[in-house]
Amino acid sequence: MIKKVLFIIFILLTLLYNVNVAYVNNNITEKKDSTIYNSPHKIWASRGLYKNKAEQNSIASMKRAFDNGALGVEVDFSYDMEMDRFIISHDHPKKDKNGKLIYTFKDGKLLTLEKLFIQTGENHYFWLDYKNLDKLSDAQTYKAIERLEKISKIRSIKKRLYIEGSNPFKLSLYTDAGFKTILGIHPLHESVIFSSIVVNAYKIAYFFRNITALAMPYGSVNNPIYGESTQRNLKNIPIFLFHVPDNENLLLDLVQKDDVRIMLVGRDQSINRYYIHKKIEGQ
Repeated sequence: MIKKVLFIIFILLTLLYNVNVAYVNNNITEKKDSTIYNSPHKIWASRGLYKNKAEQNSIASMKRAFDNGALGVEVDFSYDMEMDRFIISHDHPKKDKNGKLIYTFKDGKLLTLEKLFIQTGENHYFWLDYKNLDKLSDAQTYKAIERLEKISKIRSIKKRLYIEGSNPFKLSLYTDAGFKTILGIHPLHESVIFSSIVVNAYKIAYFFRNITALAMPYGSVNNPIYGESTQRNLKNIPIFLFHVPDNENLLLDLVQKDDVRIMLVGRDQSINRYYIHKKIEGQ
């Protein structure tokens, strides 16, 4: 009897999954947003173009990336409720003996998104990796949105911000407020037998939530995550790729794909490949 019930549940879940996938595939083009970043300059800088680890996410590294041809940068940040500020830092803050959060300093001071926008925001784009989005309550999230609304008026930068997080429910609140959002996902390598099922599950979540784009690691050249099968399954969805291998043939191929909007090359590396699109234009 138990086996029969489990079998029926399995059949119903399989049917529900396939119906959802078919529905999303038939309607995904309706979700297209013409205002999403769509430029040949697809390779941005991860934490800027830095000379050493201490320079990551600094004003100097951001300016260096922009001066070398990057149109956008990926920045790590957290929202501090007590200060009502967005603090730029890749590492999660530690607590002192009094429970106060201690962040990584840049040039001896806390670096905020507000200061970054003032000093580097003109005509540039920002991929904002929200490190503590999941840890905020709804009330704190609305408070953070209110603050971001205020500082995104600097240089009219709101339309050039892309906010990444892994919680589609919290993230969609930012989309509702008029921000562009990226759902960070981690599909399986294509060599794994269930990879397509996982990718389709993410696609369903993307379609039914108010999310702008998806972000995911590329994988390796010989064992990709964003390979041919995943590209087919995620067709017509704007993709932001990170940890892309520093392989020129691969980069040239990805730059020419319509669904690929942004790429970050390398992992924990500072690599200038912002010129790749020019090689195609020169052909």
